[in-house]
Amino acid sequence: MSDLKSQSIYRSLRERILRNDLPSGARLVLRDIAGQYDSSDIPVREALRMLERDGLVELIPYRGARVTTLTEKEIEETYFIRGHLESIATGLAAERITEEELATLDELMVLMREAVEMQDGPRFSDLNHQFHETIIVACGNEMLRELAMDIWQRHSGFQRVFRMVPDRLVASQEEHEGIMTALRARDVRRAATLALWHKRSVGDTVSKLLNDIPDESGVGETA
Repeated sequence: MSDLKSQSIYRSLRERILRNDLPSGARLVLRDIAGQYDSSDIPVREALRMLERDGLVELIPYRGARVTTLTEKEIEETYFIRGHLESIATGLAAERITEEELATLDELMVLMREAVEMQDGPRFSDLNHQFHETIIVACGNEMLRELAMDIWQRHSGFQRVFRMVPDRLVASQEEHEGIMTALRARDVRRAATLALWHKRSVGDTVSKLLNDIPDESGVGETA
């Protein structure tokens, strides 16, 4: 029962953070959270550990927990690494992707277009994750997959960009369309290049969001 409760609290807090209901730098007081969710302290502690694993929460010894704040340098470094890893993976996928995997991507593209039309950032964010993970898996390199998805998981807070910058949905989907065209054509170089440009484009949007949104802690906002 404790595991179910901790998962429920984790999912709720994660969505609140991604929606910016809990802004960057916000303190997360264990007893307060336990009261909000009618829970004991143990499930809340476990939920906070899971959020720390996602890179959304910092657990500070003797000071408690707070929503993670990211620097522009960290954003730049993260998207540099992600861009090159996913570029390699997408290029490999253009060589190795199966018809079944292409069909899965086509289905996701339909759903993402619908999410863009509805301006549904949370839905688009989830589908975006599935889209890129499908491509990364299709590359056939297990170590590359693990590295790329580990970085994605540890910086999942960047998904806020789809909730806070509506125009990013349209731009991302246009970039996805280009990647899909290259994958269908088995164009390795173009697929790899477009994947790199896509990540750089998202990174630029996240950096702008960091600079544009005031932060009460004086550290900066993440996305």
